[in-house]
Amino acid sequence: MALWDDLGGDAVMGPLLRDFYARVAESPIARLFPSDLEQTFVRQFAFQSEFWGGPARYTPLRGHPRLRARHLPFPIRVEDAEEWLSCMRAAVAASGMIADQREQFIERMRQIAMAMVNTY
Repeated sequence: MALWDDLGGDAVMGPLLRDFYARVAESPIARLFPSDLEQTFVRQFAFQSEFWGGPARYTPLRGHPRLRARHLPFPIRVEDAEEWLSCMRAAVAASGMIADQREQFIERMRQIAMAMVNTY
């Protein structure tokens, strides 16, 4: 079974990421995102699906993730990555994700968030 399924698959991750972006829109990092977050949600959902071994949605949509390169145009500070992660933690806590999976998920998101930092 893929980790995607262990995390709850589409049924958990779709609502979780909707909640996450609602939190981002109200946070200090909203300035880093477009005002309409629908495409951002679509891309993040596709990325998460493929990243965790679910359906290959991101590669057909955008090609190789190239996460660092895609984020370089935006000045991302450690504080921004921490705020992003705070929004993600809150969305995970409010989600239907199985408790046993949450820490692993958050740790991987922390690693990715910190890898996007490009302004010190």
